[in-house]
Amino acid sequence: MAAAVGDDLFLDRLSDLPDIILVTILSRLDMDEAARCSILSSRWRRLFPSTLLDFKAGGIRRDRAVEAVTSILAAHPTEPVRSFSTYRLSFRRQDEDAVDGWLRDLANRGIEKLVLYFNEKRQQKVPESLFACASLKRLKVINGTFPDATEAAASLAVLAKIDLSDVKISEDSLNSLLSNCRALERLKITSISKCDRLHVRSRSLKVLNTSGDFKELFIDDAPNLEQVLGCYLNSRSVKIMIAHAPKLEFFGYTGMNNEIEFGNTKFTKFREKNIHAETIMPSLKTLAVDLMHTPDGHINEHYINWFMQLIKVFPCLETIYIKSDSWSEARDSSPGSWDVLASVPCMDNHLEKVVFEVYRGQEWQRDMAKFLHGRSRFLKTMEFHCMDDTSREDYGRAPTEEWVRKQQELLCLDSRASRDARFLFFKSQLVVNHHEFSHNESYQRGYYRDMYNL
Repeated sequence: MAAAVGDDLFLDRLSDLPDIILVTILSRLDMDEAARCSILSSRWRRLFPSTLLDFKAGGIRRDRAVEAVTSILAAHPTEPVRSFSTYRLSFRRQDEDAVDGWLRDLANRGIEKLVLYFNEKRQQKVPESLFACASLKRLKVINGTFPDATEAAASLAVLAKIDLSDVKISEDSLNSLLSNCRALERLKITSISKCDRLHVRSRSLKVLNTSGDFKELFIDDAPNLEQVLGCYLNSRSVKIMIAHAPKLEFFGYTGMNNEIEFGNTKFTKFREKNIHAETIMPSLKTLAVDLMHTPDGHINEHYINWFMQLIKVFPCLETIYIKSDSWSEARDSSPGSWDVLASVPCMDNHLEKVVFEVYRGQEWQRDMAKFLHGRSRFLKTMEFHCMDDTSREDYGRAPTEEWVRKQQELLCLDSRASRDARFLFFKSQLVVNHHEFSHNESYQRGYYRDMYNL
């Protein structure tokens, strides 16, 4: 890193950098590399403790991670640690006390963010000293067993975000976290086990993101809940009950595999022929539905009536996402079957956007699209994320422009109720995690790059 000046004079460029730049460089290195750099000079040795503010233990060799982290914390007992993260950490039973000691130590240093990523081959236990971290604001656990939180959850008074993935946690512990973490705003749970019923009773929760690894979701009292996102709620036949969520704006994905209760309105799986929406939820602005085919493969009057009655529950609905991954072999609905209701409040007054997440150009999709754009007077955008799955060799490829033009004709776009509506065709299906990144600026910039220019 030295540059020659003249014949024999060398200039150390790194030494000319201010401390704040050097600390930034050290912070981007793995912790063991940063520690080795600290022996290069007394100045670097003086700067190394500053890197502990965001302690990344992931780069330390796994066979010596416990010893290394313990030694570093002991060598710098007064340095603050704002965040601490591990990567595929694995430790022996005799090291459990040492790892427990880390969290007790970090609790005294004002830890705010904690990421415990354990080795997936060993179901490591999260130390109970987690509940000593009273300053903790963000917690993420991957591949671990969560300690009993039924009595201790209240100690995490400022915890605002929890992310659990491939974690074993008891039903009582998870529900206790929801009820007793009074600052909790975001909960993400993916592939959890040992929990049959998620009971949401939280005055602070705003976002619930789940893969639906339970039999029942009961939203009992959630006055500030704004978003419920569960990509597999329908495919896993989760029973959903919503008693009190007056600010709920986004709900999905739901479908006919779900038993759903909105107050006095009940939707049951494939059984109830006469569904009547009695309860309305005017707060909901975005609905995501998973339209899987019925057991006999038909898209019948009953199925269409289910969808129409569902959107009737949400009179102020502005956006509908339609996922249909399982409909590639579904047969078509009978002609005119979409005209099942003379008036649907959201379509008459509010619906602005419809998104077909996987559009294959099947007749039922065209019938549904024609019905929606033909009735929605305030429609601004209808998106078709196209996919050609007719060939196994080229499964998922982008359809040709000729195919798209043919679809535009078949969709009878000139018959739209809103003259200002735009119809956008994309070259691939909507990404699975779209709703998690839809507010990201980088994602938004690239969203329309994959669109047909016709």
